[in-house]
Amino acid sequence: MNYFELTITVLLNRNIYFADSGYVIGKNINKIMLLDESLKEFHPKKEYKNYVFNSFFPLEKEKTYKKDNLYIFKIRSLDYEFCEKMYKLSPYLKSDDFKVISADIKEINKKTLKEIYTLTPLIITIDNKPWMQNDDLNLFKERLEINLEKKYKNFYNEDISAKDKLINNITFKNRVPMYYNYKNIRLLGNKISISIHDNENAQKLAFLALAVGLGEKNSSVGAGFCEGT
Repeated sequence: MNYFELTITVLLNRNIYFADSGYVIGKNINKIMLLDESLKEFHPKKEYKNYVFNSFFPLEKEKTYKKDNLYIFKIRSLDYEFCEKMYKLSPYLKSDDFKVISADIKEINKKTLKEIYTLTPLIITIDNKPWMQNDDLNLFKERLEINLEKKYKNFYNEDISAKDKLINNITFKNRVPMYYNYKNIRLLGNKISISIHDNENAQKLAFLALAVGLGEKNSSVGAGFCEGT
């Protein structure tokens, strides 16, 4: 197993509030995809997208990314062809939000993971409502597992079980819900760390989470972007 990571450096054309950054980056990724015929066809399909992205870095203490400053963000995908096209096309993006200065692509190979943790808030919805920390934790865990099982089936055409095999423990990193601004609504989420069981299925699914994200809205607002140790 492996995935590919594209690091894009941008110069902001305007100030961007931190809660808007996910939508802004996702919107511009979509614009880049429209520059290629095959990516244009892939974008509107109602299926799991094979990429995830994070937010601008470095972080700003004032919670606003500043016009005329340089930032980076990362796009990850299981698909090298997708990353290569985004690498080649990103300099041609015309956007009111930012200008692409440079891009770099590298391959990440599978490694043993003890823990994965989210750098961007993770979104899980139950009956079209955001899961909150005072809701059923077992249901939250189950939805996380099912989401990864479905992604694995979608990308590798192979069934895999996560139940009682993946998550050893979950720790929440925020006390109150975090949020993304998205199309005039707020999407609520949480930052978490997960200790991972040491078995084949757990390692496959944890690595998949690094590649395409945990939970929902990974390709829309960059939710559930993970790192691992």
